[in-house]
Amino acid sequence: MGQKKRYHVVRKNKADTRALFRVILCGYLLYLAWQLIQSGGSDPSFPPLVAWLLGGLFILAAAGFGWYSWREYRRALAEAELTPEEEEALRREQEE
Repeated sequence: MGQKKRYHVVRKNKADTRALFRVILCGYLLYLAWQLIQSGGSDPSFPPLVAWLLGGLFILAAAGFGWYSWREYRRALAEAELTPEEEEALRREQEE
């Protein structure tokens, strides 16, 4: 089996923090879509069809941003992996 991946702590924490904020933003976009859809028809100047169209746009934006966020998180994790030189330095440090 493959060896467990080891990460540089600072780079991994940075990737995790950015991913968390992006997930919160995706959730907020979905919340806005839900609120738009729910409020459709409550005011005569805001018909349900318009609410569904705008809500759908927000859902598409959330899905697109979610996909982008996942790709960026995977890329950041790959960059956070310890290089062979960093692993060797860590091994030497632990032996001392």
